[in-house]
Amino acid sequence: MRVLQLSKFYPPDHGGIEAVARDLSAGLVRAGVQVEVLCASKRRQRVDEVDALGVRVVRAGSYGLWLSTSMAPGLVRELMRRRAEPDIVHVHMPDPLAALAVWTARPRGRVVLHWHSDVVRQRFARHVYAPLERWLLDRADAVIATSPPYAQSSPALRRVAHKVAVIPIGAPPPVSPSARRLERIRQRHAGRRIVFALGRMTYYKGWDVLVAAARHLPEDVVVVVGGGGPELPQYRALAERAGLAERVRFVGPLSADSVEAYFRLADVFCMASTVRAEAYGVAVLEAMARGLPVVATDIPGSGLGWLHQDGVTGLRVPPGDADALARAIGSLLDAPELRTRFGQAGRARWAAHFTAETMADQTLALYRRLLAQPAGTAALSPSPD
Repeated sequence: MRVLQLSKFYPPDHGGIEAVARDLSAGLVRAGVQVEVLCASKRRQRVDEVDALGVRVVRAGSYGLWLSTSMAPGLVRELMRRRAEPDIVHVHMPDPLAALAVWTARPRGRVVLHWHSDVVRQRFARHVYAPLERWLLDRADAVIATSPPYAQSSPALRRVAHKVAVIPIGAPPPVSPSARRLERIRQRHAGRRIVFALGRMTYYKGWDVLVAAARHLPEDVVVVVGGGGPELPQYRALAERAGLAERVRFVGPLSADSVEAYFRLADVFCMASTVRAEAYGVAVLEAMARGLPVVATDIPGSGLGWLHQDGVTGLRVPPGDADALARAIGSLLDAPELRTRFGQAGRARWAAHFTAETMADQTLALYRRLLAQPAGTAALSPSPD
């Protein structure tokens, strides 16, 4: 079987979709599947390489981003060259450029859409993109939703419900941070309890709410926020204006080793996202896999509240409520036994349902079902399970 993944970017570029594309590639390669990835580069040069997994990764040169879409016309040409090769074309959405590439190239293989999120905020882009999105959904042989709540709340997915298969995002097993990195971060925050948060510097992550909540946390608590993006200076300035620069530290992009160290040293993980653009919460899943208790928002229609269970893996609070967020974080900081219980339950939930291996196995089973039935079949054949 030959699988071609279309992803906006791919590791070492950071992001939730990028991590899913990598982890899916790893699981498929282990199963003996031939995998290739097409994505955009963050530079103008085309890059063709084989990564450590043995996956050929072709990065089309890009002229930058417009409305969060990479301007990489070479991606269309690359797919046109391969239109007859893959058995499965796996497209990570939303990505207007990938949708345009599929519309132009008309690949012969089965098309699977991995629906990470609807286009939520960008009204202009949504209206311009809508006809192409509808065509792609009609063309797709299957659509992967990452959670039952999102499949039910998405207008786009409800329209093609007969094609939708729910396959939750999985996370790989944690790795141990280096002793040097662990000690360096431990000394940096000596004598302080750590609340860790991780994500892109973008509007829906609720960083302003987290800054407001930090004002009500004990003075020996430091909130460490990892992640990059063009809005990073704005959030650093927000913490400074609030007089909280030493208590809320936006540390920018973190290496994988630093992320593991913060997961190891933190007392609580927090996700303060405010709207349904937070469709799943990959960072919450990573925290659960490491046995870290979670405080997160309960966003209607998102998979976040389904992934992270209130009173089981941590606590849920209403989105945008800084006072409730502070109370929940404070209650866990004051209850070490409860933190331990929530952390153990989170790790058990990850191991039972949300490993990267489970995600890859379920995706491969979907591919096989598609290839076993005639092209253009109106609905997915039921799973043998």
